[in-house]
Amino acid sequence: MKKFVLAVTMLALTVAIPSASAQTFTALHQFNGSLVGGLSDGANPEGALIRDAAGNLFGTTFAGGIGEGVAFKLDSTGKQTILFTFNDFVSGGFPASPLIQDQSGNLYGVADGGSGGAGVVFRLSQSGDETLLFQFQGGTGSQPKVPSGGILMDKTGTIFGTTLAGGKGNCLFGSGCGTVFRLNTDGTLRVLHNFNGGAGGSEPLGPLVQDAAGNLFGVAQQGGNLACAEFPQTGCGTVFKLAKNGQFTVLHTFQGGADGASPQAGLFLDASGNLFGTAMRGGTSENGTVFKIASDGTYTVLHRFTGTDGTNPNGGLVADSAGNLFGTTQIGGRNALGTAYRLDPAGRVKVLHAFTGGLDGASPLAGVILDAAGNVYGTAVKNFLIQQVQGGNVFKITP
Repeated sequence: MKKFVLAVTMLALTVAIPSASAQTFTALHQFNGSLVGGLSDGANPEGALIRDAAGNLFGTTFAGGIGEGVAFKLDSTGKQTILFTFNDFVSGGFPASPLIQDQSGNLYGVADGGSGGAGVVFRLSQSGDETLLFQFQGGTGSQPKVPSGGILMDKTGTIFGTTLAGGKGNCLFGSGCGTVFRLNTDGTLRVLHNFNGGAGGSEPLGPLVQDAAGNLFGVAQQGGNLACAEFPQTGCGTVFKLAKNGQFTVLHTFQGGADGASPQAGLFLDASGNLFGTAMRGGTSENGTVFKIASDGTYTVLHRFTGTDGTNPNGGLVADSAGNLFGTTQIGGRNALGTAYRLDPAGRVKVLHAFTGGLDGASPLAGVILDAAGNVYGTAVKNFLIQQVQGGNVFKITP
């Protein structure tokens, strides 16, 4: 596969915005779509970041490059390197999910498109060479298609993920209700579970999480209880467990209303076996919720967003050693353009940053990551107020 490696300096001034409660927000890089060597530096990062031991950040943008997205590296000095430029029909395109990294530094992810027309799983070396590990095939058959939300790799190099379509049932215009798959190191793919749109859910969204015993946990955005108020025809979604032996269990079926609806990708699994996640809808005035499923199966709503502290939480959660949870909401907050927040063990939310749509960006879709010092890193998809900086950014919040 053709590679493209480009080192660029900051295309906009790094801007630090002190908040009223002592946090400092810094835009580390602005994706402004300016052409460098004939190609854009990227635009609209929708997937979460990852960070290596040297402090380098890696991620993808949904657009930019030749218009179909890039994979990028941002070093600790703020210099951006475009590792790969996607070409939809050849290498996949429009990546919207987080990358993962193996011990050798290779990056892995999923993207739409490809020669099969239904998505790809890819590997990138840090020098920008792409290898297509699997190409999903389109059509209306039961084969899995449209990998979504990101992938998980176990210690053997086996990859696990979900697809929005394929499998059984009559979801997504007859294209199936989604699957959970395993991609072996020899390139063979096996479907571990077919969703059917009933009680088990439909349209699963990765990434999955895995416990020490090899059990997988994830969310399905719809399906479950068809009496759900928000989505009476399709259901409000489920949280599921897929045991290593293949047994599928629904851990929670969302009811809508105060219970929450439409769970989002990126569950957090703690050392005690408790799961934490977010639901984009339901709660108070459809602003969404943060929930916990204890290791004994007890479901608890930890927080219902009010709109002032954010609306429609999305992306994965992360936790620090004190048990605080960190995440983002895609809208809401003081400026109705999204928030980054911290939820403490007592259920109190602190808004770390309310996005304004200026140099700090707007609409954070991907959740955040933490470093050992407690700094928060994330992406904002776009900027509304600065015409020349419409492509979003990478940001850091210092506590």
